Amino acid sequence: MNDQSDPVLTRHPLPTAPAAPAAAPVPPASGAAVTEPAAAPAGTGQLRPNAVGAHHLVFFVVSSAAPLTGMAGFIGLAFILGGIVVPSGYLIAGITYAVFAVGFTAMSRHMRNSGAFYAYITAGFGRTAGGGAAVLAYVAYALGQVGFAAAAGVFTSLMLDAVAGLTVSWQACALVSGLVIAALSYSKVTIGARVLAVLLTLEIGILFVMAVFVLAQGGHEGLSFASFNPVNLVTPSIGVLFVITFIMFIGFEQTAIYSEEARDPRRTVPRATYWSIGVLTVTFTFISWVILMAAGPSRLESLLAGDPSSLMFNLNDEFVGEAMTAVMQILIVTSFFASVLAFHNAGSRYLFSLGREGILPAALARTGGRTKTPSVAGIVHTVLVIGLLAGFGLTSLDPYTQIIAWTNAPTLVGVIALEIATSLAVIRFLGRSGTGESRWQRLIAPALATVLLGGALGLILWQLGLLTGLGYAGNALVLSPLLVGFVAGAVRARRVGRDGGVGDLIPAQRTGSGS
Repeated sequence: MNDQSDPVLTRHPLPTAPAAPAAAPVPPASGAAVTEPAAAPAGTGQLRPNAVGAHHLVFFVVSSAAPLTGMAGFIGLAFILGGIVVPSGYLIAGITYAVFAVGFTAMSRHMRNSGAFYAYITAGFGRTAGGGAAVLAYVAYALGQVGFAAAAGVFTSLMLDAVAGLTVSWQACALVSGLVIAALSYSKVTIGARVLAVLLTLEIGILFVMAVFVLAQGGHEGLSFASFNPVNLVTPSIGVLFVITFIMFIGFEQTAIYSEEARDPRRTVPRATYWSIGVLTVTFTFISWVILMAAGPSRLESLLAGDPSSLMFNLNDEFVGEAMTAVMQILIVTSFFASVLAFHNAGSRYLFSLGREGILPAALARTGGRTKTPSVAGIVHTVLVIGLLAGFGLTSLDPYTQIIAWTNAPTLVGVIALEIATSLAVIRFLGRSGTGESRWQRLIAPALATVLLGGALGLILWQLGLLTGLGYAGNALVLSPLLVGFVAGAVRARRVGRDGGVGDLIPAQRTGSGS
């Protein structure tokens, strides 16, 4: 009996003899397993299999979005930019990403690789484009971690001053947190997931405590659903609002990043992806609406006239009490900590994948003997992030309005660009490989996601100056690391492919044997 399986993306080892031509792709047999990545020498190329479940993946993804931080730190700015339609902005972003997830999760059933965007784009457009996408993704995630680490330093410094009367610079707080996160990331992946589970439960819990108090008291002016009236969405500020709402969803690719470490990834990754998008959409949409009801549409403008970053704290004082607000301020620090940990895990796994595929030095593919987490990649990533933090710390740049904004802008733009490329790669790969996916999964949903994400990216680029405070030249400079990363990755991937180096990626099938 012949045993056939789904086409997957796997590492092709350095051949010792001329390779036979690859067989044409065939439809997968029902229930067939996805082929594992090729075996590697001990200590290299092997992450711990079957280590994380769907709930662990949800913790990684939702933590990277930092729900409490997103609400407390950015909701004031969101209302300034979008007015009462802010809840609809989060809902639109959630729906867009749910459509994108259809093709994204379909691809995850056919390939397993810790560099998810890299693997998918390589499958659709070849090794050169995939290599460029991989380095671009790493740059985007690394810069995002730098920004969130700087923010964690700022809020930790403020919290220590308010709670303990200690004066510690944001630079010192950021560097110490970065080192602690690196140590935690090096430990078993499940340990990091457990830490994130506790922190995430606390930060989402306190948001819903506030919601209960606000709704029980009927808000400031009663409850209204005008925020979701489509008529109110027809406003020039909607594109500006997307800068805030779409960045809150960055990071759900991490479900696929952990696919090599997941239990039953064919089902775990799709399930965790949809759960993550659902949790983020409900949390951001519902809580932003609750905050609007607490403020009251008629007094929203006056509340924002002061310090918009204190909007949620002031409303929590009013409806819940100052004691709970003090707890909220502490949890914001842990929220940033959780987000930085999630970004660190993603960045180190991208470096690991690039080392394993031969685009970067092979030493990056080494894993810890006991933990089976990226060891060399984790150390290199830590040095790069700490180095950037130290460099920024020596400047006079404002950590909140400049460092955070300038490092997170490339993250937002880079990841959305990769999502667009991934949607197109889904159409090319699934459409030609006879994988058995439905027309909705392999064509309609990815095409719709391309249009929706492309429109959002266009609006974000148009209004990017609002986030960065820079003009066209300044924004181009801020985004330039993405272009440099893509070109460097593409050139290196093309050279490795031409030289026949280790790590060539090929669509492969498992050939059956008669019995």
